[in-house]
Formats: sequence, structure tokens, C-alpha cells
Amino acid sequence: MSEGKGDGPRRRRNPPQTRRAIIEGLLSAVHEGEFDPTTRDIAERAGVSERSIFVHFPSRTALLTAAVDQQSEQVEALIADIDPDRPLEQRIDAVVRQGEAIFRLQREPRVLGLIESLRTPAVDERMRLTDKRIREALARGFAPELAADTGEQLLDLLDATIGWPYRHHLIDRRGLSARAASEAVRRTLATLLTPAN
Repeated sequence: MSEGKGDGPRRRRNPPQTRRAIIEGLLSAVHEGEFDPTTRDIAERAGVSERSIFVHFPSRTALLTAAVDQQSEQVEALIADIDPDRPLEQRIDAVVRQGEAIFRLQREPRVLGLIESLRTPAVDERMRLTDKRIREALARGFAPELAADTGEQLLDLLDATIGWPYRHHLIDRRGLSARAASEAVRRTLATLLTPAN
């Protein structure tokens, strides 16, 4: 977050609303590919003064940590428990749909989060917690298949398949459409989870 000059349009808000608007301003910029927006840009997006940013977030780290925390909460709200008694195909479809929704939310912010996690322990810890919760939901949803695994290798593979890095590679590096990426994820999950004859 580099500094700019001038103040954006101001709106009357209480402190929690102002904090949230500032975080949303930062995330809005990041979603558009601006990974180091100026305080002026954030203020304009939030409809607050630049001064307000420093009142609520005395440092760049404080703002980024708050943004990661909010982003993590939104991701975790998308994590749904899947009934392990449902047919395997239905559980795979549910996980693929969940992965689609999480990737749409995380696509650009995850890049900034990963960079920041290398230098900010609180960001790294928060991101790891969200990853852990996704993994735990996977373990519950595919408990019957995982019961036959002698270690955690299968769970590791499932975790990697549904995670942000795989979709990022398929969509942003390989150029696949979101639908094609989901089909690749689905086929990989089915291959991993279907017993060999």
C-alpha cells in the first residue's frame, strides 16, 4: 500500500462501517489486479478520506492483516459439510462447486495473501487456518474412501486437487475456461477416489 495525495469523497459512517469500507476498497483494487494500491485509490473506492485509513489502520500490515482476515471469513462461509453417505459422484460434484465459488472469491486476493504470508506471521497463520478447515471438511466428506488409505497421502492429493493453486494453474497459466478447469478437477477427484478394479 503506497501513499498517494488528496482525499476521496467522504460519507458518514460509524467506525466499524468505515473499517469495512476501507478493507473493501483494498480488496476491490486487488480484484482488479492492483496489488499495491495507493492510499488515495483505496480512499476513493471506500468513500473516505486518506486520513481515515491511517486512523483505523496505522500500518500497511494492519490493513493487509484485516483484509486477509475478512477474506478468510468469507471463504470459510463457503465451506459446507458434505454427507459422507451420499454417492461418490454427488460428493465430488459438491466439492467441485464449492471450489469454483472459493476460487472466484480468492482468485486475485490469494496472490497478495501468499506474498504477504512470507513476511507477516499473522497473515500466514490465518491463511493456514482456512486451509486447515477446508482440509478437515474434505476428510469428513470423503471419510469412507480415506478409511482405506494407510496414511494421509490420499487426503493430501484431494487437498491439492481442490485447492487454489491447481485452479490457478489451469485457468491463469494454462488458459482453460472455468468450466474446463472444473472438469479437470472433477476427473482428477474421480480418478483418485474410485477404487481400481
